[in-house]
Amino acid sequence: MTTQAIDYQSPAANGTRITQSWALVVDSYRELNSKKLFWITLILSLLVVIAFAFVTINDRGISIFGADFENYAWSTNVIPAATFYKVIFTSIAIPWWLGVIATVLALISVCSVFPDFITGGSIDLYLSKPLSRLRLFATKYLVSLMFVALQVFVFAAASFLLIGLKSGAWELGIFLAVPLVTLFFSYLYCVCVLTGIITRSALASLLVTMLFWLFLFALNTTDAVLMTFKSAADVRLEEHRGLIERNQKIIDTNQKLSPGNPTANAGWQLQLDGARETLPRFEKDAAQLQWWYSLFRYIKTPLPKTGETVDLMTRWLVEPEPLMRMHEESQKQQDQRREARRNRNTADGAPPPTQRNRSDRLDPEDPDVMRRVQQESEGRTAVKLIGTSLGFELAVLGLAAFIFCRRDF
Repeated sequence: MTTQAIDYQSPAANGTRITQSWALVVDSYRELNSKKLFWITLILSLLVVIAFAFVTINDRGISIFGADFENYAWSTNVIPAATFYKVIFTSIAIPWWLGVIATVLALISVCSVFPDFITGGSIDLYLSKPLSRLRLFATKYLVSLMFVALQVFVFAAASFLLIGLKSGAWELGIFLAVPLVTLFFSYLYCVCVLTGIITRSALASLLVTMLFWLFLFALNTTDAVLMTFKSAADVRLEEHRGLIERNQKIIDTNQKLSPGNPTANAGWQLQLDGARETLPRFEKDAAQLQWWYSLFRYIKTPLPKTGETVDLMTRWLVEPEPLMRMHEESQKQQDQRREARRNRNTADGAPPPTQRNRSDRLDPEDPDVMRRVQQESEGRTAVKLIGTSLGFELAVLGLAAFIFCRRDF
């Protein structure tokens, strides 16, 4: 790859620190801009926004490319149009397009910046001039992030116009995607830079970064699953303890009303004994899930929070209540369908399915569980999530900068 170097006889190259730094920025940007992937990603981003323009919501359900899907839970009767489009933006466009596909393309574009700079001979021209290595390193790194931020800005601006035109809600919070997605990318790119400086191989830096990203994805997914089931176990345990308390109150009341009637509490006592027998198992399940959940939280603490950083968009942009109403309505529809199937089976002579006690099972989709998961997620403040992630990034960048400044190229 041909690297465009700065003309060091120009006033910008021989001027002040500001003009020299600006010349470095322009040179680095030209190098990135010459790669076709920059424009390919930009065009694809606009095509994704155009595709979302064909997704609409009305009072009957949603329409995708002209195909109607009637669903009361997904209609303007339950969820406002503006919230619906923001949900699409934060739940599909941000995590899947910008957070996966566009990120992979961006990593492919910038993974060669430092390896090519080191091995292509360009660094000799830079080091022959009075430019500090640290400033050279920082400029190359920041310009690569600007490359990503520009693409995210174009995508956010197009989405801002789309949501505004379709719903009438001109939500400036959409532009929060620019710093959040750039931060998310920087968590990965710092590993790419360190590996590229050590190995001097663009392919090795890309592969190591992808493996690190996969590790973070597995860790974050496990943490999210454990959070959900821990919350479900806590809800089940609280409901079971409430069942024991209610049965005990009924038994005490019956004993006061009929002190000489031993059969008055026979059924209640049987239910109470069964609930007390089951309680230790529920307590054990909740304690085990809490232990595993805490373990993964400790493991995650010093590592970058890629998924949670992107998820801050949903927390800041989308109101939770319409989503909870939508979920509750979906649950109600599912219960109605189950009841209809049960009635049909009974009418056909088939035995009705066995009913399970709600307090005897873990139900991750229960609205109470979802509210608890939401509270748990909101307890992880943006300052803590971004702060610990930036701490990891600064440590990795510090090591990369040290090697870059000390190595004899």
